Amino acid sequence: MINLKSTDSIKVTTGSSGTIKVHASFIDLVISSGAWADADNQQTSISTATTTTVLAAPGALNVRNCKMLVVRNDHASTQNAITILVDDGSVQSPLWSGVLLAGEQVAIDAEGAVTVLSSGGIPKESSAVGPVDVQIFTVTGANTWTKPTAFTPKSVEVKLWGAGGGGGAGASLATATIAKGGAGGGGGAMANGIFNAADLGSTVTVTIGTGGAIGAPGAAGALGGDGGTGGNTSFGAHLIAYGGGGGRGGAISGAAGGGGGGGGTGSAGTVGSTAVGQGGNPGVSGAKGVTGVSSGTGSDGPITVVTTHNAEYGGGGGGGGTATPTSCVGGGSLYGGGGGGCGGHHNATPAVVGGTAGGLSGSYAAGTGAAKGNDGASPTAGANGADGNSIIGGGGGGGGGTTVQASTAGSAGGNGGRGGGGGGGGGCGMNPGLGGAGGLGGNGYAVVISW
Repeated sequence: MINLKSTDSIKVTTGSSGTIKVHASFIDLVISSGAWADADNQQTSISTATTTTVLAAPGALNVRNCKMLVVRNDHASTQNAITILVDDGSVQSPLWSGVLLAGEQVAIDAEGAVTVLSSGGIPKESSAVGPVDVQIFTVTGANTWTKPTAFTPKSVEVKLWGAGGGGGAGASLATATIAKGGAGGGGGAMANGIFNAADLGSTVTVTIGTGGAIGAPGAAGALGGDGGTGGNTSFGAHLIAYGGGGGRGGAISGAAGGGGGGGGTGSAGTVGSTAVGQGGNPGVSGAKGVTGVSSGTGSDGPITVVTTHNAEYGGGGGGGGTATPTSCVGGGSLYGGGGGGCGGHHNATPAVVGGTAGGLSGSYAAGTGAAKGNDGASPTAGANGADGNSIIGGGGGGGGGTTVQASTAGSAGGNGGRGGGGGGGGGCGMNPGLGGAGGLGGNGYAVVISW
């Protein structure tokens, strides 16, 4: 049981602002008579990060017996690090310390037994889980990670996603000549590291990469612009996930157009050209191949029709287009960003040659991401890639629709999803209709977990 003498009190320390409700039931023993006084209780509400007395000291001639103490996190969504302690005026002795999720409560009964209850009132079986701090970063540019101070972390896990490359724009041409859609941007890499918290400073700069710029349509009757390379995401100088390369803009001839190379954990992917966009390092110097890569290597963005340009932690290669023309889907990645799909073309007839879907993160298979746009008299834009989370990266955008309808513009490629999805390539248009713009590469993303 918890007995308080004349200088003793029970206090609660809260690690962050929120809504903490405390109930304390007690009874006082009058020392001079040996009689018990009437039972009473004390209710306390805490809204800031502070230390609060939740059961005051008894009178000088009394002993206070705490029968029940309940501390509840009454906030709707925010967790809070809680410490319950006895303070005798000079020494503070913790009774319990841990993190209460939203709606959870901890109870200490008259015998000193501790029970943690879930938000549904069910006892939690494990009491060994220590405090956890999760900080998520989505704003591009420099941000600051702050080491938790409500508890002393032992380990820090960092998950980073580089930004995806932008899709290339489609060409504009009305003659019976091959005109190409833009190629898809490469996906950004995923980098993961676990650090001894003592090796890190109190703050670390977290830089979130900006998604690769869209490939801009050229003038009427001209080729499309290349997509931009995605920015890198970093945790100080300790860990970097590099961005994917931009997709090649659509040509007004039978030239191949390479998809952007997927970013790696050692370097960024390159922008596609009439050759493949090269995947980022580690790996062999130059092209990494389109038969699948592992570890942190980014996949190349093909100029052939394959479905094997997938990656593990590197980004999937953007879907490119062959000279004939035909279209390649965006590559997938198990953990990095998926590559964008290729925009639609027209051949020398001219007749429509459709574009392709983007690649997906969480899958070692190509073309399973965002859908391509519709082709025809009224082409539509490619779908946007799905946003990533703390487990997988962003999906690649679908390629934009194409047309052979006179004076009609091609449609834009879909944007890559947050977490390094590559932008889809734009579809080609019929001069004076312009080619569709490439899709934006998905911005980078970072999750830092301390425990």
